[in-house]
Formats: sequence, structure tokens, C-alpha cells
Amino acid sequence: MKRFIKIFALSGLMVFASCTDWLSIAPENDLIKEKFWTKTADVEGALAAAYDALRNSSQQSLIFGELRADLVEFTGNNYTEYDKIAASNISPTNSVINWDNYYTAINLANTLMYYDDEVFEKDQTFTPEMKDAIEAEALFIRSMAFFYLVRLWKDVPLVLEASISDTSNLFVPKSTEKEVLHQVIEDLLYAKDLAYTTEFLGTDYFYGRANKYSIMALLADVYLWDEQYQKCIDYCDAIISSGLYGLEPTETLFNIYYPGNSPVEGIIEIQYNDDLEGQENPIYYNMISFAGGNQVSLVNKNINRILLSEDMRRFGGKGAVWKYQGKDGLGLVPRIITERDANWILYRYADILLMKAEACIELDRFVDANELIAETLLRAGMPYENETDKVLLRQKILDERGREFLFEGKRWFDLLRAAKRNHFENKQIIINMILSGADIKQQAILRTKVYDTLSYYLPIPENELKYNQNLEQNPYYDR
Repeated sequence: MKRFIKIFALSGLMVFASCTDWLSIAPENDLIKEKFWTKTADVEGALAAAYDALRNSSQQSLIFGELRADLVEFTGNNYTEYDKIAASNISPTNSVINWDNYYTAINLANTLMYYDDEVFEKDQTFTPEMKDAIEAEALFIRSMAFFYLVRLWKDVPLVLEASISDTSNLFVPKSTEKEVLHQVIEDLLYAKDLAYTTEFLGTDYFYGRANKYSIMALLADVYLWDEQYQKCIDYCDAIISSGLYGLEPTETLFNIYYPGNSPVEGIIEIQYNDDLEGQENPIYYNMISFAGGNQVSLVNKNINRILLSEDMRRFGGKGAVWKYQGKDGLGLVPRIITERDANWILYRYADILLMKAEACIELDRFVDANELIAETLLRAGMPYENETDKVLLRQKILDERGREFLFEGKRWFDLLRAAKRNHFENKQIIINMILSGADIKQQAILRTKVYDTLSYYLPIPENELKYNQNLEQNPYYDR
């Protein structure tokens, strides 16, 4: 049974998580300093709270990672506001457009890094090695949250200081996407040298807590997004050459999803455990039902174009939803009602192979790219034919990522990354996808919208603009 980092009762810190605004009036310094930040357990509890905040964003990350793409649809009463976004009817007043969870995680990470110096002075059991490793984890959490923010909103407030008193700057203006990415890269480069490496190897903590390898996985992903392809390859190679990871074999492929934390393929997963109160993945209440009537469906006309019937990733015809519903790769054994704890996979070894393949394509290393794409296809029982045309290879990597990570919250980001390359040289990828999913009347309306690349990003929520006068709306939504 999976173990999970227990969430401690944090008398001071939980005030942050309950705030309605992402940066609101913070609790008094004395409350935190005198009653909380005194011992190692306080720092560990704060770290657990930061992970919990990141975990609270997992359902939102899954939805926004698929919502505007072409392979998954969200249906039912719970998703009426999301459906508007999927139809490119996007408004700053839409209640589901909010960044609260991401900024809560950021503020908790910032708070931990502000106060752990005091614990270091008071508690001799809090060693320099522990302090470094925990700060590395906090930087990973903060960086992961910022990476979601720039991919969803583009330009966002770059909050690097904890809001710990009424003297804190609560009205931070937006920074550009480039500025945020630069900070994320700087933080991750620093964190990777502080982090644990194999200290937790053989336990679920190795997959549930950020270490040097998960930090390098995120760094590779950020470099890929930022079009720094050789650096992406370098960090993928560092993970590959570590000898700690590989593809889960064909016969045990479903171990990735059940029980999860694959000792072969897993790099980092946000943990859930149905044996602990409040540890169920929320998708089982809002999205996937054991009794049928799921509020999510697969767009089979598009999936059938890239995923052949004999591909093992169809899971006996049950489709990608089976990743969360099932216990075997043949689609025969379902989870039971007390197994609502599928992990949220941030990175696994297949990510590393396919990120490297994409970077190789952009550097015209077609032989390497073909070999890497072939690995995940062959694992799924599918043949592969080499391709030497760059345009077709780009399509091959998009298709293979679509198959491999179907319903894992990556598709929209993959399409957007491909579209925005070289100053949106390939924005037709997004345009064609959006227009093809609309009827003829809608196409006429959408055609003028989708040519503006700022429409691919979400608007700043209206309540945030009212609260923080230093914020400026995404210009697309001011027109």
C-alpha cells in the first residue's frame, strides 16, 4: 500500500491555504514565529502543506491540460463553465478561471524558505543537508506552479517573497513569460545541486518527493518550452545515464497507473492514498464514476486517427479513462470504491525519451529522434517506420505523445508548444484544431479570434484585477 507524506496540522500556515485571494492579508508574524517555526517537524509539516497545495491543483491541471485540445471532452453539469472555455467562449468572469491553487503552493514554498533559517538556528537535528534538500523541494514546487501558470496565462506575477505580514508586497504586477521562465531555470539549476538523490530509493518517497532527477525532468521540460533544445537534451541524458530509470516492460505496462509509483518508470507523482482520510483523487467525485456515467469522454474520431486498435494503450478497448478506473492493462479488472487514489503523474521515463526526441528533431538529429520515438511505440506492441522529413517527424512526435500521455493532462501544452515555436511559426496547428471542432456557423465567428495568439492563453481573473490594481489584463480580452 502506498505511503503518503502526512499533512500536519499547521496552526499558522493553514491560514494561507484558506485565503480567498492568492495574496491576502497574512497572519501576524508573532503567531508563526513564536508558536510554529521552532523544530525540524515544523519545517517538514510546512513542506507537506506545500505539496498538498500542489496536489490541490492536480485536477485543474488535468482539465486545463486537455480542455482546449482535441482528444478529451468534459461533459455534464460540473463542467458547464469549462465547456465555454473549450468552445473558445472565454471570459475573465468565468469562475473556473483562477490561479489560487498555484499561488497558494508558491506562497507556502516561499514561507518555508523564509523561516527555515530560524529552525536551523534553534534545532540542531535540522542539519545543513536536510535544510538544503527541503529547500530544493520547495523550489521544485514553486517552479512547477510557475510553469503551469506561464503555460496557461503567459505573463503572470512573479512572487518570490512570502506574504508573511501586512508589510509584504501584496500587489505584484505581471512579469513576462520570459522573465518567469528565467527565474524558474535559475531556481532549478540551484535546486538540483542541493536535492536528495537516491536517499529514498526503494520507498514511495522516492517517487512522491522531488529529488535531483525530478528537478532535472522539470528543467528539461522548461528548456523544451523555452526552445533551448541542447540543454533539454543534456538533462534528459543525465536522467537516462543515471541507470535508475527505464520503460516499464510491455507485460507490466499498467504498473505505471496501478498501483503507481512504478519502480522502473516513475520519476515523480503527486501521491494519493484512499486509506487516509481526504486522500482520494478528486477526479473520482467530479469526473470518473465507478458506477458509470463519467463526465469525461474521449474524442474517438480524433483518437482513432493516431491510436490503432492493436495498440496496447487502448487497454482492451476501455480507453485512456481506464488509467484511473482499472487495475490491469487488458481492461478486465476495475478498481473498487475504496481505490480512488490514482496518483497524478508529473513525470515518468517516457516523458524523458519523448522530450529528448522532440528536441532532437529541432536540432535535425533525425536518427536519434526516430530511435527514441520507436521505444515507446515498441513497448506498446506497435511497429515504427523511420522518418527523415522534419515536418512529418514533428507530426510523429505529437502523435506519439498524444498516444502515450492520453488523458494525462499534457495534450494542450504539447500542441501549444509546437504552435508557438519560432514566434508562432506553426500557429496553424491550433487554428486548424479549433476550427475543425466547430460547426460552420461557429467557424466564421472563431476564425477571427484564433488568429490572435494571445487568445491561446487565459485571461487574468476579474476578481484579481479588482484586488490588485497593478495587474493588467491579457490584451486580447480587453479588445
